[in-house]
Amino acid sequence: MFLENPKLDDLLSCLKQRNVQATDNVLLLVAEKCEICLEKMVSALNKQNYNFAGGVFPKVVNNNRVSSTGIVLKAVSMDVFPVYFNTQEDFEEQFSDYQNHNFTTAFTLTDGISDSVSNHLRTLFTYLGNDVNFIGGGTGRLTTNKSKGILFDNDGIYNTGTLVIFMENPTKISASHGWKKSVGPFIVTKSKKNVIKELNWENAFDVYKKCLIETQNIQLNRENFNTHSIHYPFGIYKEERDYIVRDAIELTEEGCIRCVGSIPENSLVDLLTIQTKDISEIPDFLVKKCIINGEKTPEILIFDCISRAGHFGNDFHIELDGIHNQIQKVYPNGKLEGVLSIGEIFSNGEGYLELLNKSVVLGFSY
Repeated sequence: MFLENPKLDDLLSCLKQRNVQATDNVLLLVAEKCEICLEKMVSALNKQNYNFAGGVFPKVVNNNRVSSTGIVLKAVSMDVFPVYFNTQEDFEEQFSDYQNHNFTTAFTLTDGISDSVSNHLRTLFTYLGNDVNFIGGGTGRLTTNKSKGILFDNDGIYNTGTLVIFMENPTKISASHGWKKSVGPFIVTKSKKNVIKELNWENAFDVYKKCLIETQNIQLNRENFNTHSIHYPFGIYKEERDYIVRDAIELTEEGCIRCVGSIPENSLVDLLTIQTKDISEIPDFLVKKCIINGEKTPEILIFDCISRAGHFGNDFHIELDGIHNQIQKVYPNGKLEGVLSIGEIFSNGEGYLELLNKSVVLGFSY
């Protein structure tokens, strides 16, 4: 269910009207400009004895529209409390009680701009591997103070870390991005976590700047870096697999390029580009991958990258309209709900768990 800029009383009334039970876990996806105070919300939900978890995102999705002030609510039936962790030891301690459960899906929310994201996902994959599907995204605030919190559950509000909700019902998920090679490859000869220091043994910014002037006739400098970098991400080359896209979000004083997600040393990367025409087949691909024939209308969640929306601008609605329309063809009563995230989390049991950038992840829960 979607609520546009609700007050706390509106949220509580909605949960009561939906007859949410004590055995349900309430998932709350909150747009960062929503006026509800997280502290008051957590306190009120605890007083009503709801089990809940969620995160704050730049925007939320309701069918084919986005909102910077709304909330998406989902009631997820489960018998395990969410697990919040910020270190591997935190996760090990909590997950030890749940190892005998047969989970199908790990719904994962994480601090999208933390340099610890890859370590957290590695911890999850170490314990869960390809036995479960992973779907989720990076939480965060782009225009408001992060100290207000970006993750929350019954135990409180968190400014960083990772939150996992385990589900047992059948799910199907898919992901796509449509980005293509512009120039490359380059060897990441020096990096640290999510920061590229050198490409082909040269300063990372010098190489990036040279590529943009030669291929796009763009005169890049420190002042206009963010204006142009949103349109030209890196792609980590994976043999016989699609690129793992990495957004270039910040330039350091030393000319290093900070990305969303890790960039391993010695990896091969290309500079990527995309045109609006390149996304024409994505809606059909995403929806078809998620269909289980003969099943009733599923709960539907989308994680679409906020920087993808920033790249396409006014054309962003074309892709969102397409996904919504494809869903309506198959499930006329289906509602497309979700978020614009800072990175997307995806694994469907066929490969390593990754934090994606500038991608779309779609999930159907039956």
